[in-house]
Amino acid sequence: MLKSWKFYRRLVQVSMILIFLLPLLGFLGIRGTLVASSIFGIPLLDPLATMEVALASRQVGSLAIVGVILVLGAYLILGKAFCSWVCPVGFLVELAGKIPYLKKRNRRKDSNSQKQWYWMLPVVLIASFLVGVPVFQTLSPIGIFYRAILFGFGLELLLVAFIIGLELAGVQRGWCRMLCPLGAFYALLGRMSLLGLKIDRKRCTKCRRCVRNCAYAAGSLKGAIGEGSGTMNSPLCTRCGSCIDICPEQAISFKFQLPQFFRRTKPESVPEVAAAAESKWEPSRRELFQLGGAVAVGGVLTLAMAPVKKACPVMLRPPGAGTEAEFLSQCIRCGQCIEVCPEKALLAGKASHGLALGTPYFIPREAPCTLCMECPEVCPTGALKPLPMEDTRIGVAVIDEERCYAFHDDVCRSCWNNCPLYDEALYMRDFQFPVVVEDKCTGCGLCEYACVMDEPAIVILPRKEKY
Repeated sequence: MLKSWKFYRRLVQVSMILIFLLPLLGFLGIRGTLVASSIFGIPLLDPLATMEVALASRQVGSLAIVGVILVLGAYLILGKAFCSWVCPVGFLVELAGKIPYLKKRNRRKDSNSQKQWYWMLPVVLIASFLVGVPVFQTLSPIGIFYRAILFGFGLELLLVAFIIGLELAGVQRGWCRMLCPLGAFYALLGRMSLLGLKIDRKRCTKCRRCVRNCAYAAGSLKGAIGEGSGTMNSPLCTRCGSCIDICPEQAISFKFQLPQFFRRTKPESVPEVAAAAESKWEPSRRELFQLGGAVAVGGVLTLAMAPVKKACPVMLRPPGAGTEAEFLSQCIRCGQCIEVCPEKALLAGKASHGLALGTPYFIPREAPCTLCMECPEVCPTGALKPLPMEDTRIGVAVIDEERCYAFHDDVCRSCWNNCPLYDEALYMRDFQFPVVVEDKCTGCGLCEYACVMDEPAIVILPRKEKY
């Protein structure tokens, strides 16, 4: 006997979390997160992240277009399946909804309503363009979840807790249906999906167990088993298979079919909804509220994030980064550069770093950059560009002569001995005093790391100009 769709879905959900944890074990054949990843050399890139980076940076030349096409192709076939099969936040929310009192209350629901609010999608795209930062990739609970388990927990996990709290408060799939721009994007893409549902009218007894068990497309499902066409290809359906599993007559099955977008027949729905669709469209109060909310939230986000962006601390970035503004506009916080760093020098920004949340940086005194140049090779958006070691300009070394042993008649050449470009970026004047050549200094931090002082006498400061 075949396992239920729920079994296979749980298997996929757990596997999607575990495979991205493999870098923690030293296996880099699979790296990244759901934002951008490399699976045995095959690049995958979130289309929404691509749009955000293109808008924030005003360029698309360096994006991994092949990775975008692969992801788009998959969900043009599968529709909104990402939400129920892949998304870790959807997995956590679904588990929270299994709490007995929530489960009992949700099963009583049998309505024609099916909600998908699209307003956050234009909000994050417009805000990304105006602020110059991929807004959703910065605040995405999906990215926060993966970065937390890969690179360490932080206060940003409160966002994930808030989403689960919505479910516990009784707002069923509140984040997924009303606030998530990625869910809205896949719902739009789902209009052209090839995978839908087929209802066998001879077997169906119209018990509506499937409708009561559906969290996303109950209205369309009710129409399909009622007076509809007997098929359903709703863009809101996440292809979770729960309706198939719960049907006692086995009257529902998956079926590949021509998308509703290309069909001439009317969409399957409840008769009242279908009749309303035939009439001239008039915006409802809820739609007007959503439109006004989108404009208001977009304005607030833009006004709030602009000063926050300016207040972000300037950090030492991996080699290949341009100016801080350019880097923040192109980095999608996927973590691949952090994973491939052989010295484990790169860290992921936390909530205290503001809009630099999730971006890679390093602290020379703790772990300097050895200029292996592996991180630019894996960057999917061009935020890090491959450069020769001698052309890298991460920062510049500055010597505090009052603290340096050499300027107090002691002999110490630790910084000079560890400089990868000694006698070019750092030389000894009169065989005694270290001197930094700013135009040659890479800012790798090896000198700061090697300084014998408790508080280093030579430190790396970020460069403000573009190199």
